Parts: sequence; structure tokens; C-alpha cells
Amino acid sequence: MKEILIEAASRQTSGKGVARKLRAVKKIPAVVYGKAEPPRSLEIEYVHFHKLFHALHGENALINLKIDGQISDKKALIRDIQYNPIAGDIMHIDFQRISMDQKIRVSIQVRVHGVPKGVKASGGIMQWSLRELEVLCLPTNIPESIDITVDELDIHDAIHVRDLNYPNVEFANDPDETIVNVIPPALVKEEAPAAAVEGEAVEGAAEEAKPEEPAEPEVISEKKAEERRAEKEKSKKEEKSKKEEK
Repeated sequence: MKEILIEAASRQTSGKGVARKLRAVKKIPAVVYGKAEPPRSLEIEYVHFHKLFHALHGENALINLKIDGQISDKKALIRDIQYNPIAGDIMHIDFQRISMDQKIRVSIQVRVHGVPKGVKASGGIMQWSLRELEVLCLPTNIPESIDITVDELDIHDAIHVRDLNYPNVEFANDPDETIVNVIPPALVKEEAPAAAVEGEAVEGAAEEAKPEEPAEPEVISEKKAEERRAEKEKSKKEEKSKKEEK
């Protein structure tokens, strides 16, 4: 496993205000903790750390912390890096002290190499389900990455956690979890356009055969209805008077 040296300086104060001031001068607030020692607040030059961390390409590494010019007698691991959600800049780093003779649990990046024959020959689709795996091992046995070759995978083939073989490494994930698999290509129905045209014709015929809708009933106001009733009553009285005259 790779080892890198990171230079840091102690800081006696902490808090959001202090952290903002450090970031303003291109420094990263950090902390190192673990192994029955009190946490220690640190500050690290942004350019120095970014250059080293970028060179790792996402791999794990053992960290030798050089604090105030003195290299620590305990190695460490990077446990967490906080980023600015908008700018993407590093906001804070957590280091954990470790013992070289005790197993430790870490997340390891999964790397896939090659192109499945089920993709090249049969047009299948590769599904990559697990991008990281949890492992338990001694610090000296921590893999830099979990490398998987997928060239021989055909349609319906898969690689599970149980298929991995890394000496002196225990995988904490479920053995039946699928890391990568190849599924058949999606089926495209060529008759769909014809069906659509036929559907349009049927819809057109239905439109032609559609009966005329009945006229909507006339809506009148209460005043208008009263006037009509009065006219009917008047008409009835006039007819009755004419009959009596006869």
C-alpha cells in the first residue's frame, strides 16, 4: 500500500470563524484522532494536500503526518474529507491514527477493466452496482483498489462479492451482493409505428360515427322565469274571457 507524507501545523483555536480565516489564506482545517490519544487540531496548506491527494486517484494510502516539523510515530488514514457543495473546494479533513498490528475496516474503490463479450458480441448492457467495498484487514494488507476484469462476462453473467479472492482481506459486504453483471439488450418493437397509424385510423372512424351531442338546456334567471309564468297566466285569463264572451 502507498505511503505519503503530509506536512501540517498545530492550531490552538477552533470554531467556524477560525476555519473561515484559514480557508481565506488557502489552508485546510483538519483534525487527527484515535489510539487513546486526545484529538489534535491541525492546519494544512491547500496546494500541498491537493497535489498529494490528487495523485492517489481515489486510492487509499497510509499517511505519515509531519506535525510542526516532527513526524508522528503513528501512521494514519484519511477518514473523511468535507467539500464545499457549490465550489467543490476541500473544507475539512479527518485523520485517524492506526496501529499497524491491528485490523482496520476501510472502504476500497472498485475498478472495472475491459469490456464484457456479452456487450461486444450480443449488444448487452453492463450494470455496475457496487463502486466501493468494505474490507477488514491489517493496514499493510489494505488494497489500493479492488480490480475486476469483465472481458469474459456474457449475457446473464455476473461477478459477486463471494467471487473475489484477495489474500489476507475479509470483505464485510454480503457475499451474494452483485458487483457487476450483464443484462440482455432492450427489445425494440418495429411494429409500433404501424400500430400507431392503425390506431389513428380507428380513432378517425370513431370520430365520424360519433352522434351529435344534444343541445345544452337553456339557462334562465329566476326573474325571467317569473315573467314567463306571468305571461302564461295572462294568456290563460284572456282565453277564458274570450270563451265567456262567446
